Amino acid sequence: MRIVLIGAGSYVFSTSVLHDAIIDHRIPEVEIALVDLDDSILETMAGVGRAMAADVGIQVSLETSTDRTEVLPGADFVILCAEAQGARRWRDDHEIVCRYDMPDQARECGGLGGLAKALRTCSLALSVAEDMETLAPGAMLLDVTNPMPRVVTSVLHATSVPAYGFCNAAWGGYPGYQWLARLVGREASDLDVITAGLNHFAWLLRARDRRTGEDLIPKARDALARADGAEARILAKWLIQFGAIGMSGPSHMGEYLPYDPMNHYHTTPPFHGDRAEREERIAGLRAVAEGRAHWSTCIGQRSWERPVDLAVAIDRRVDIHVDMVNLANGGHLPDLPEGRVVEAPARTEEGQVRPVEVPPMPPALAELCRSVSDVIQLSGEAAAEGDVGKVHEVVRIDPAIPDTPQAHAAIDDMLATHGDLLTRFA
Repeated sequence: MRIVLIGAGSYVFSTSVLHDAIIDHRIPEVEIALVDLDDSILETMAGVGRAMAADVGIQVSLETSTDRTEVLPGADFVILCAEAQGARRWRDDHEIVCRYDMPDQARECGGLGGLAKALRTCSLALSVAEDMETLAPGAMLLDVTNPMPRVVTSVLHATSVPAYGFCNAAWGGYPGYQWLARLVGREASDLDVITAGLNHFAWLLRARDRRTGEDLIPKARDALARADGAEARILAKWLIQFGAIGMSGPSHMGEYLPYDPMNHYHTTPPFHGDRAEREERIAGLRAVAEGRAHWSTCIGQRSWERPVDLAVAIDRRVDIHVDMVNLANGGHLPDLPEGRVVEAPARTEEGQVRPVEVPPMPPALAELCRSVSDVIQLSGEAAAEGDVGKVHEVVRIDPAIPDTPQAHAAIDDMLATHGDLLTRFA
């Protein structure tokens, strides 16, 4: 198996992918190509991977490159965990929305900020996918870069590359549905759960006791109504409004909804750590690469997103169940249009990804998710086509954005500010 990891300089995600491939799955003779524009970090990451491989006694080929076209040939899976100048560009967006007196719109996945970030990230993802069509035909794109469903939508809309998205925010706690388990007084392993909807906007559609078959949703509703804290109050309010319990966390889910003074909105870039933390973490990884420390001192757990699980299952033709993956709706979410990128459970069978049919949503929730799905679809199309008209249509229909002259002016400013990254809009 050959995996190309684009964005390998991430001290959080890159190391966890190495952990998943080498420690968890111990993929024999796996080839991993690490790609990042920052060449100073690449050899450190490769050294960490070699230390892991030596620890468990397997053969791993680790390559590094600042040019993805050098390492894409022969790839089976391409994992994308990169974006262009993320923190700097977020600050630009924050300054713009504040200038237009809409500070809450500096979001990551929804609102004006999410739209601007989607256009930038989709542009990068599309260029990667186009290279894959030429250099690695048949390879699969596994995306974890936000806003992930818009990225996957854009790739599926404009290229022939098969693409899936990964984010387990709906678990609510590693390694799965810990928050829900605490709410109903069970162990997570005792639960039979289905969450579905959209990424960062997933809802509880089934919860049963795996042993007795008891429906635990009434218990979860009652417990949520009695729970303390701001997050519980927001979720309880949405339960009344939409008829289901939100599972992706209020800060994530609130990005897709109008401003709510009860919710939290970012005032600093929504990325892992600051410069000081990055320098500290990189120093620790360098110690591992140089043999001065064990890899476990820097890497505490498996990855949160788990794209390697799916890659291994497809490559080995092993049947597994995945609690959530972002993929095109094949009718398994009956309340959302077919073909739209949705988040739902899936399984692999004989090397193929098969969606799992989910229960219907309450009517109010179905209407809301359809409107958010419309925004995701149109954003992905706009990014792929470089269509300014569709960008403004997103502003008009997005329930998270006030359809005002200020909002339309702000997105025009964002398009101009990030024009160097938005070549499809030139």
